[in-house]
Amino acid sequence: MLDLRRVSIGCALTLVACSADVYPATGTQRTETFHSQIVDDDYVLRIRLPPGYDDATEDYPLIIQLDPTYAGLEEYAITVGLVSHYAGLGEWPEAVVVGVDYPNPWTRERDYVPELPLDPQWGNDGADRFYRILRDEILPHIEAEYRVDASRRILVGHSNGGVFAWYASFRHEPPEPPLFAAAIAADCGYDEALFTLERWHSERSNSLPMRIYASQALYNGAAQKVVFDAMMARLEQRDYADLELVYEQLDTDHGGAIVPSFETGLDHALRGGQP
Repeated sequence: MLDLRRVSIGCALTLVACSADVYPATGTQRTETFHSQIVDDDYVLRIRLPPGYDDATEDYPLIIQLDPTYAGLEEYAITVGLVSHYAGLGEWPEAVVVGVDYPNPWTRERDYVPELPLDPQWGNDGADRFYRILRDEILPHIEAEYRVDASRRILVGHSNGGVFAWYASFRHEPPEPPLFAAAIAADCGYDEALFTLERWHSERSNSLPMRIYASQALYNGAAQKVVFDAMMARLEQRDYADLELVYEQLDTDHGGAIVPSFETGLDHALRGGQP
């Protein structure tokens, strides 16, 4: 059954929600260049490994962060700081964080948004191609190089990155498991393409075995609130089996939604909101 919770919160949610500061990083970080044969272009992988990684034997959850450094928002640093802080407190499990970045951050416009008209066979460029790059190239590379648990992948996106998080979720085609066990879609736009992708999924399956978190910044205006509410209502009506969905509307603007969305979303993904 659908586990659906709706809340409305403001900046008092967390210690860092209304501050430009982020929690300090623990563990070790490295950067590497990855060349995609599919798109014939380079990606910059920003990788955070937990403290004690070299001496540990367990496999860690893998967090894929979209828009790691786009527009100076430092979303990779925010996620690394949150994981470092809450894992240090023992409230979250440790995790490997990988920011999928670009030599030119504006290249993200090529990757995140579904190309129109939508292709039911997933053969387009745009989000179709980027999904294949993640599935067939980047994730296999990461999982061959680092001790991560492929069954505990988490995708984190804000704005157009959030659009892609929804795309990756709705692309799930049983009997294969979803590419990601959890997805965070922070303050993204909802248009006809996303509603079509959701409808296509509903025609394939009555199950969506994921934890999904979605947020919407109230300062964006009534028009965006209407479509956000419509998507959440549709998901509630579908009642997808095995979907654990948390969504909320935040009393802030587009940039202000990042930290509280990532914090609540990662809590939901990593421990399911359990005390």
